[in-house]
Amino acid sequence: MSDVHIDTMWGVKHVCTAALAALVANIGAAEWMTDYEGALAAARAQGKAVLADFTGSDWCYYCMLLRQNVLDHPEFATWAAEHFVLLEVDVPENPDFDRKLLAQNRMLCSKYKIDGYPTLLVLDGEGRPLGGLFGFVNDCAAVQKVLSKGLRAHELLRKAADLQGEPQLLAMVEMWRLLPAELHELNTELQQRIAAIDEHDISGLRAAAAAEQHLQQTIAAEKAAPTDAAALAVVEAALAAAVPANRRQLLELKYRLLITSAETVADVQAAAEVAYAVIEADLRIPPAEKESRKRQMRKVFANPQTSLNRARMILRKRPRR
Repeated sequence: MSDVHIDTMWGVKHVCTAALAALVANIGAAEWMTDYEGALAAARAQGKAVLADFTGSDWCYYCMLLRQNVLDHPEFATWAAEHFVLLEVDVPENPDFDRKLLAQNRMLCSKYKIDGYPTLLVLDGEGRPLGGLFGFVNDCAAVQKVLSKGLRAHELLRKAADLQGEPQLLAMVEMWRLLPAELHELNTELQQRIAAIDEHDISGLRAAAAAEQHLQQTIAAEKAAPTDAAALAVVEAALAAAVPANRRQLLELKYRLLITSAETVADVQAAAEVAYAVIEADLRIPPAEKESRKRQMRKVFANPQTSLNRARMILRKRPRR
């Protein structure tokens, strides 16, 4: 056999191997749409949820890793294609990227308040966000587990549409409890629907709405107060009637008023005590962490005179006294 023939045969074998590898990769890869309205329409027609990948495909390192290691992984891609209509929302730096598509994607990032990449959102056919992954997780099973909660929320919302009375309420409440806290603000319509049928407030949403209303009314009254003393009186009255969910925010408001109106070291020390109370009232901080944070705060107020001088610098910028 001639050297030419051997080289030719090797080349054919090499080409065939490369083609086979590409074929296998394509089998594992899922098809991602880019048309938002088209994806929602397809989801409604197929009774599926939409999985939206918010990505910066040519500049976001972790977006690239998520695509390579998770989204395009054959097993995950097969699962995703079975359960979702897939939508890519790309905001690349490439100047040649389709301008109309880029405008759509930037609008979607604003609509869904995307402030970090990568972000995956589970949407229903109306575009309501029902689940998601916020940031990079380099594990197919872990990502699938998180997104499965969105699928369950989607299933419950569809189920609730065919129910009435208590069964409908229970399905809606279970759906709401599956929503990540990051998505509550984007689902006020669902929150209001649940509160409207939840006569005994088993969801806690009516109480939450009342607490939020009380907080916003207090903030508005504090801003409208003519003097710091009057503003402080507003906040003190609100604290006396505050529910636990509001206590931290109201204490933060009280601290700001005290520290920015401080005129003596004693005033600073009083503000410091409120700062410690803010930490204690923060329901998001585990108890074991609270003492650590208080120690850090004590270091901030270790020299009350320095704190007073800083407060006086702030006072120069504040019109209300």
